[in-house]
Amino acid sequence: MAVKKNAKAPKKQARVAAKSKASSRASAAAKRPAKKAKKKIDPLNRKEYRAVTPLVSVSDMRRAIDFYVRAFGFKTKQVMDSPHGIMHAELKLRDVTLMLSPESRPQNALSANSIGNTPVTLYLLVEDADKTFATAVNAGGRVLMPVMDMFWGDRCGMVADPDGNKWMVATHKSEPTPAQMAEAMRQMAQPSAQSATAST
Repeated sequence: MAVKKNAKAPKKQARVAAKSKASSRASAAAKRPAKKAKKKIDPLNRKEYRAVTPLVSVSDMRRAIDFYVRAFGFKTKQVMDSPHGIMHAELKLRDVTLMLSPESRPQNALSANSIGNTPVTLYLLVEDADKTFATAVNAGGRVLMPVMDMFWGDRCGMVADPDGNKWMVATHKSEPTPAQMAEAMRQMAQPSAQSATAST
């Protein structure tokens, strides 16, 4: 009988030793600082930007910022200043960001005035097109098209900013049917046809 008791003793000691090691490992793990979860980066940066963000080259960054704030109600979001002047600026209007970059001929980043024109028109929806249009003109904008009702249901006018960029300021006024739009386009074309007949 004594021999059997002695045979079981080593197994019991092994179990105690295993428990002790497991307890030590658990204690050490508890003392180690918890690893911080790695921050997930959104590749589309939806928190800051929409799918498309216009980047406009301007000849005078401070003048451009001042104009967009006064004329259209943009808010300054970010200005990267340097000893050589502002390198980059971002303005915000509702959910849209407008980026500004200084004109640079070596980098072929030219303003609309330097090019002589621009193929791009920025379509700006506002609460009151007439009021915003007048404010933009008073802030230094140049009238390209007076405010009028358009066949697609918006009332809008067009101004050029001090750098020559075209801004169509619009307010959504109605939602005409395709037939109504076609009729409105037909009526718009009539004066042109009449003037062409009169000149012949």
